[in-house]
Amino acid sequence: MRTETGLHGREPVEALVELGFTQLEASVYAYLVESAPATGYRIAREIGKPVANTYKAVESLHQKGAVLIEETGENRLCRAVPAGELLDRLAHGFRARHGRAAEALASLQPAAGDEGLYALTSVEQVFQRARAMLARAREVVLVDLFPEPARLLAGDLEAAAARGAAVAVRLYEPAELRGVRSVVTPDGHRVMARWPGQWLNLVSDGAEFLLSFLSGNGEGVQQAVWSRSCYLAWVYHSAFQWEILGAAIQEALGREPADAPALRDLVRDFERYRALEAPGYRRIAESLA
Repeated sequence: MRTETGLHGREPVEALVELGFTQLEASVYAYLVESAPATGYRIAREIGKPVANTYKAVESLHQKGAVLIEETGENRLCRAVPAGELLDRLAHGFRARHGRAAEALASLQPAAGDEGLYALTSVEQVFQRARAMLARAREVVLVDLFPEPARLLAGDLEAAAARGAAVAVRLYEPAELRGVRSVVTPDGHRVMARWPGQWLNLVSDGAEFLLSFLSGNGEGVQQAVWSRSCYLAWVYHSAFQWEILGAAIQEALGREPADAPALRDLVRDFERYRALEAPGYRRIAESLA
């Protein structure tokens, strides 16, 4: 009986299951990649599965275009479609389904006024939410990022800035971000030493915010919340603005003696990030009028 060997530390069967195959389908396909051609009976014997169930899995794989079947008299010989061809087929099918779903879902009207505070429990959720917020941002974005989230979100931050949003980021070690106002916290390494993890905090247009603290290896979530509460987002926007400005002043004082006019210019430059100019605040003001 064959074992399911790993490839670069990852079992092929596990990888196929994550793509939507059943455990048995994945086992049959993985076996055929290395041992084709084979009859359904031989496959069942080699992988240690019931013959009837194996035949059903072979037929399902055939319908999915993952297996080719050759009729040779009384036998049906099975061959696996090459892995690259299978993955291309799956990707094409996903893109087609994605397009149909996007068209169908576009007709739905999102519920208005949802200002709940929601917990995020996975790293994938945190980064998906951050990227969605940056994609929606139109006027102003304030971000507080540890090094790894900064690296992973660099392209999204630059894209928001390229669309015309005013993007300011507080960093804890230098990073290249085109079009983004980046401020490196002078005592960044001390801060990171006190917080053994990775934080990713973001406010978009003063209308929604994400606060998250990830584990040190980036694979888990210690705490993460997201909300479209304009009031809470405005409060965090104000706090982030002054945190980033304070770090910018520290940075300026650390480079060379800064006179009062230079500091006034720096403060004036940060006016473009003011909370009172953010869409979220305008929304609050309109609701109170």
